[in-house]
Parts: sequence; structure tokens; C-alpha cells
Amino acid sequence: MDKPKLDNLDKDLIRLLKVDGRLPTAHIAERLEVTTPTVRSRMKALIARGVMRVAGLVNLSAASDLTTALIGINIESLGQLNNQLEQLTAMKQVHWAAVVTGRFDVIAEVVVNGGMEDLYRFTSVDLPAIGRVTHCETFVVMRSSRKWMFSPDGLEGW
Repeated sequence: MDKPKLDNLDKDLIRLLKVDGRLPTAHIAERLEVTTPTVRSRMKALIARGVMRVAGLVNLSAASDLTTALIGINIESLGQLNNQLEQLTAMKQVHWAAVVTGRFDVIAEVVVNGGMEDLYRFTSVDLPAIGRVTHCETFVVMRSSRKWMFSPDGLEGW
């Protein structure tokens, strides 16, 4: 599947929304020196193409009840990697996951709100349930900077 091409106007629009996703379209149009309908149609097109979405984000360093970890995962049968990745990203604790090069087959960012007990349950029960996981290594995030994410779906209290 080809990635959509972005022109400079699309990129500038995304940059402005990255700073403040609530900017009025008239203000964006003024800053970009285009019309308000142009901004609206560009935003609609970017969203429809799956390039961008506008959403409220949580600052992980300010949410003390959340624990974040990066998990390096090795999969037994690399022929099943796409299937394993889909199963992994469907899990409520998984913020994102990617097939990578290096010593792991997949890296996943996991967010839990039950502290180490929840993280332990994820790595010892939930993760092995997707099957073919031969090894995982967990890196608990002690502190982060500029780490914003969508509020966790399906986590109690969120």
C-alpha cells in the first residue's frame, strides 16, 4: 500500500495542529495564508486518508497512576509475524507495536494502571496468550519527556 503524499501545506497544517489541536480554522487559514474552506477541506482529506486525526492526549509524565513499559518480543515463527502483531495491537494495554530490526522481532509500548502487578500479569499471562512468543524483555519507563498519548482504552479508571 502506497503512503499518501503530503505537500507543504498539509505538513504546515499538521505542524500547527500539533502545537494546538483546538486552533480555529480561521486562525490556521490566516497563519497559512489560505482560505478557511481550504483549511477545512485539507483537514477533512487528511483525516479521511488516515494521515491525521485530532484527539485529546494525556501527558504520561503527569499521570502518576499509569505505568509505561517498552517490551521487546521474539516470535517463534516469523511467518506469523503479521498475525501476532495484529493480536498484540488489539490488546487494551498496548499503545503501539512495531516489527523492528535487531535482537527483537517486535517492540511494543504498554500502558497499565495497576502498577507492577498489572505489568506482571500482562507479561506472564496476556502476552503469552497470543502464542508463539519465545522471549520478551521489559523496560519500565522511569521518566519521559514530551510523551503524550491517547487516553488508554479499556483500562479501569480511564
